[in-house]
Amino acid sequence: MSAEMAALFGSTLYKNEVGEVGTKAVLKGKTHVAIFFGAAWSGSCKQFLPPLVQVYKKLTEEKGKAFEIVYVPATVPGRPPEDEASFKELMGIMPWLAVPLHRKATHKKLTRRFQVRQIPMLVLLDDQGKTVHRDITPAVTHIVEDSDGDSFADQFPWLEKRHTNIKQMLGETFLKGDMSEVAINELEGKYIGQVVEGLGCPGEALALSVLAHDLDALRGHHRALGVDDDEHGAVLNAECLTQLLLGLVGLLGQGEAFRVENCPMLVIIDPEGSVVTTEGVEIVSKDTEGECFPWTPKPLYDLSTLEPEILGEMNDTVTCVCLCEGCDDATKEAVAEAMMPVAEEAFNAAKASGCEAGMLFFTATETSDVVYQLRMSCELGEPTGVPQLVILDIPDSGAYYVFDGENISTENVSAFIEDYDEERLERRELQDDEEEGEGDGQ
Repeated sequence: MSAEMAALFGSTLYKNEVGEVGTKAVLKGKTHVAIFFGAAWSGSCKQFLPPLVQVYKKLTEEKGKAFEIVYVPATVPGRPPEDEASFKELMGIMPWLAVPLHRKATHKKLTRRFQVRQIPMLVLLDDQGKTVHRDITPAVTHIVEDSDGDSFADQFPWLEKRHTNIKQMLGETFLKGDMSEVAINELEGKYIGQVVEGLGCPGEALALSVLAHDLDALRGHHRALGVDDDEHGAVLNAECLTQLLLGLVGLLGQGEAFRVENCPMLVIIDPEGSVVTTEGVEIVSKDTEGECFPWTPKPLYDLSTLEPEILGEMNDTVTCVCLCEGCDDATKEAVAEAMMPVAEEAFNAAKASGCEAGMLFFTATETSDVVYQLRMSCELGEPTGVPQLVILDIPDSGAYYVFDGENISTENVSAFIEDYDEERLERRELQDDEEEGEGDGQ
């Protein structure tokens, strides 16, 4: 584990009243490490600390688990960074380790990599640095507050349901609209679209109606390609696409596996039983012709032909975009080749973390409404023969950063992102078209 943890946290970690210690040495022999994302200014984090300390001591001292916690000051848009006095005050309460305060870039990378949306958040890793559970905060509460807390502690590390084969959670049979049954073994080698629904959710009936209409259109499109429904009616057959089954289910145990936040929710599951995406409702609504099926995420997208599975994610995720719509074909190809290694590294890190991508990567090879709007919002001017590289941090009040150079190489893209993490770049804010119009009219 020590090598993986050193790559994740850096060569040293901070220990109260000791200072910085070697990451490999201090984490040697640990089978699990939890990353505690929090902040000194957060009242919720301070309330969570006493039970977390209690659980930490129960696991390490009473149960003898080879377990450690590493605190990471979360970077939250609109909030000030943690200062030294607040950091040391917290470390006086926490008997575990921390990423040193001065390593702001590491705080930022980890917050982004594990898609920290709220704090406190406790991510559990195994001895290979892979995510066992994206947030064990409820487990801490369970141990402290429930009567079976001691036995629950013995169940550590509480493997998250999403790490099991999702198809094994669906049951043995499915019901069709005519109430006849389809056996689970008939779905081998097929993609499955599963709607998780909760009765009474606002807007659910309308969304399901739209979804049903769009899936009918999707089936019609497949038939137009010479693809016919099989005897089960609901399953789409195609040599090039495999198959898709829509099932309406509402199993309570899948809430954790899919992280259900809104209803209805369409989850696309691949033939191996892994989740492809949980954004199926939006995807099917946008991609009514099924052009992008099965909607598998990619390291690098073209903003000019934005696939529907990525729509909306730019508003919630840091994005690196190279606009090259005015360049020749050779330059466009060179830009994509330069960005791909960086994009693949972030993509693979996200998969290992069990999270959505912490940074999205795009090229923009042709003019489109989305690309034009981005140029105007970032005040980049008209396209030229020179590619322009920007980082968008829309969650941070519409912040963006522009690369000061013309050579878009893999090394320069990596350095640009590192400068962003280290806060060495000039911060600008996206221009609001409506506000500009109002100002011009005054």
